[in-house]
Amino acid sequence: MLTGCFISCGSRGLTLPKEIRMSDVDLVQQFLGHIFAGEMAQALALVHPQARFIGARPTGDARVPLYGTHEGRAGAEHFFRTFAELLIPGDFEVIGRFGGAGYVTFFGKFCHSARKTGRPFLSDWALVAQIDNGMIRFYHFYEDTAALEAALLPIP
Repeated sequence: MLTGCFISCGSRGLTLPKEIRMSDVDLVQQFLGHIFAGEMAQALALVHPQARFIGARPTGDARVPLYGTHEGRAGAEHFFRTFAELLIPGDFEVIGRFGGAGYVTFFGKFCHSARKTGRPFLSDWALVAQIDNGMIRFYHFYEDTAALEAALLPIP
């Protein structure tokens, strides 16, 4: 085990095994920090040129532009700019994070608001990322898609 490596996970803790590459976990933490600070250029510098970013569902949907697979740095930038156009960021809590063998997983909960409707978007979330040569090559963000659609879409 890594000495002194402890992650809070609610009221319990998770001790990380020796094979964990903390640099990968730290890379994703740094990436998210740049995104939430509005530092797009710094965030994109951590993205592999051939990266794939998936917003909840890999297939696109014109009603929910966050859905779909976004390719490369331009795709990653489009994904996060679309997020900013649709949602007002609120609380974003990381409950736990772990990684190994080039993969990183973060999970938590958030509460954002839809810009057009003003409705809240509350969800548990998880992020799975693949790190390749110190860059994010794959990024899949999982969230409650029913809650996202309820916040964004007009009420029928």
